[in-house]
Amino acid sequence: MGGVARERYERMRESVRALYDRNRQRGHAAWCGYDYDFVCPSMGTYPFQWFWDSCFHTVALSHVDPERARSEVRSLLKNQQPDGFVAHVTFWQREAFEEMLKTYSIAYRTPYLSDCIQPPVLAEAVQAAARGAGGRAFLDEVLPKVRRYFDWLDRVRDPDRDGLIATLQPDESGLDHTPKYDAYLGIAGTDLEDFTAAWERVAGPYATVGRDPEKMFALDRFICEDVLVNTIYGENQRVLGELLESVGDAAGASAMRTRAAHTTEGLVSKCYDAEAGLFFDLAGRREERLRVNTVSSLLPLALPDLPSKVAERIVGHLTDEREYAAPFPVPSVAMNEPSYAPGIVGTKLVWRGPSWMNTNWYLARGLRRHGRAEIARHVEDRSGALVERDGFREYYNPTTGEGNGARDFSWTGVVVDLLGASATE
Repeated sequence: MGGVARERYERMRESVRALYDRNRQRGHAAWCGYDYDFVCPSMGTYPFQWFWDSCFHTVALSHVDPERARSEVRSLLKNQQPDGFVAHVTFWQREAFEEMLKTYSIAYRTPYLSDCIQPPVLAEAVQAAARGAGGRAFLDEVLPKVRRYFDWLDRVRDPDRDGLIATLQPDESGLDHTPKYDAYLGIAGTDLEDFTAAWERVAGPYATVGRDPEKMFALDRFICEDVLVNTIYGENQRVLGELLESVGDAAGASAMRTRAAHTTEGLVSKCYDAEAGLFFDLAGRREERLRVNTVSSLLPLALPDLPSKVAERIVGHLTDEREYAAPFPVPSVAMNEPSYAPGIVGTKLVWRGPSWMNTNWYLARGLRRHGRAEIARHVEDRSGALVERDGFREYYNPTTGEGNGARDFSWTGVVVDLLGASATE
């Protein structure tokens, strides 16, 4: 690193350190007998440990405090279930926030663990946390748990064996109110109550079958082979293969590489629309495409084995000023989609237009992997500018850069990794 880029990175690094000190949660949970140490997404709205948030926090922590990065992963995995499942929320200190919980739509496996998944960023988090001294011992400690989790996803969430895992509720994608689900869920309005009612229509019948995954699939209330989820799934299987190789598990590494390639093939063969040059989710047992142009449609760019011609089509959308080339990229919905709504101040609807730091992180790395470093640097630079001008917010207006949603939002701290990429050139 050198010069201005290094100074910018170092300033952001210290800002992230301060943020993560403010949002740090430490204590002892009597309900399970474990100590915990993690960064919550936001003290004002999300004080618990969320799965994919925690993984992004780990990536950022690897820049400021490697031991805390490892503690983040350990806390996430401490309540892994015997079958390999890891909850999307661990309510470590539930008793302190009972009133807040009344505002959540959550399906529970136990009073302290949700019964849902989130995009499986876990292997990338472990890879970041394993850098530096003590990394090998850390991998020896956590990799068996990580492998069990990905085996659970493969076994339980891919019943048709096409390499694509399915979400069974809209919130499992982490994209709760994205417009790509509107038609599938039968949502016509934009009131929060419309989405809550749709969630109940999906999750309510699951309770009658004891939330048994096989029976939930059979109900066909919400089965989505989500492009964002499966891009992250494919990338993390690939990374897990690298990690297994690094500890001498050649057979495990080979299995994960094969599974990762199968996921990419499934995305390209089943989700890619060559005419549109976009990827679309598959809905229901009939696998009907959800033809809405959202940031999910671009995310396979993050996969290093994506065919070059497909990657170039995605880059074309990213650089189109009618779609995604906003002053503060990358919008979560194409700007020429009728459902694009960047100014959602005062509502609790998310992923209907604003730019988010975690998808910028994936897309910038994808641009670099496919030889478009100049565009990646632009995304990285504008991402940094968002935080520098308006702080760590949950999401940002793509036109004005105004931050909205939760304040002191922790996964936005992954911006330090984005700036690090530019500064190391």
